[in-house]
Amino acid sequence: MGCSRREALVAALGATSLAATGCARRDRTLFLSAASDRQGGHWLAAINRAGELRFRARLPARGHDPFVSPDGALALVPARRPGNWMSVLDGRDGTRLYVIHSARGRHFYGHGTFSADGERLYTTENDFASGRGVVVSRSARTLNVIGEFPSGGVGPHQLKILDDELIAVANGGIRTHPDQPRRKLNVDSMRPNLSLVDARSGEIVDQAVPPDAKSSIRHMDVMAGGDIVLGLQYEGSPTDDAALVLRYGFSTGKLTALPVPLAIQRRMKQYTASVCVDPASNHAMVTCPRGHLVTFWDLGGAGCLAARRVRDVAGAALDRATGEFVATNGGGSVFRFDAASFQLRRTATRRFEGLRWDNHLAVSQPTA
Repeated sequence: MGCSRREALVAALGATSLAATGCARRDRTLFLSAASDRQGGHWLAAINRAGELRFRARLPARGHDPFVSPDGALALVPARRPGNWMSVLDGRDGTRLYVIHSARGRHFYGHGTFSADGERLYTTENDFASGRGVVVSRSARTLNVIGEFPSGGVGPHQLKILDDELIAVANGGIRTHPDQPRRKLNVDSMRPNLSLVDARSGEIVDQAVPPDAKSSIRHMDVMAGGDIVLGLQYEGSPTDDAALVLRYGFSTGKLTALPVPLAIQRRMKQYTASVCVDPASNHAMVTCPRGHLVTFWDLGGAGCLAARRVRDVAGAALDRATGEFVATNGGGSVFRFDAASFQLRRTATRRFEGLRWDNHLAVSQPTA
């Protein structure tokens, strides 16, 4: 089922990506990120394409990866893992609408996504008594839970919609518990994987395992044809030269490491944060906060072509209209790199004094 399903979806996925590019609303685009200030406050902040701060909405604590409804009306921010809250805000002006909580015995893993039609939203969560990863489905209208299914592994992190019902889940393989915040409980026995799950049946359509069990799959972005670029965090020896950026072949079901010069790989410090793909140039940007490095990748086979030093780099997003990768950092700065040449466009660099951007950056194009 897995192989035939992948093959049947390749054309549809490519068409969807191109349609989204053509429908971009240039004047309403917002870039959203969780952020913290020097006084210990935590926020969802939004800037526009001109680099102006459009709103700043307070969060209960440190947030992780915002995700936005297709029409831009809702912005949701799950707690940085392991946390049990998720803020729901108006994605156009930052008005706080609700704070919802995970069920008893569960915590969020910091990521979520909307279904393609905007009717449901999905979050990765931990059933921490068993260590089982789950994907929970909620109604976008009521925010009530309407179902759940196994994530296919332990420690599910980022997830992406591949079509209306097929979801890719990055299972990091690391077990956590809210009584021991940020502690990794099973590094010696971790089993990361990428799972493709049918949201209707909960069936694992396909599953791919990285070559090293210490390579925790955390973040990803989807290419036009359905292939997936994965960013990893390595939990093995600090002296190992483990692959940190992999590509999942949608038609083959295989994981392959993208080539990277050894000098750049070592500068990445065994840790990636955000992954962003540009379908137009067939390039990707991957941020590496521990190495203070932004890396740029050719997805046609050449692998990593360049790296730029950005201190405490954090989020990554694509501005389709301008053909630029957008990156943020812990110093409050926003950087724009040409997605084809990887050159920094200094005239587009902005700094927001007093704000520390978190690890992820979302793009929203409100329709009203």
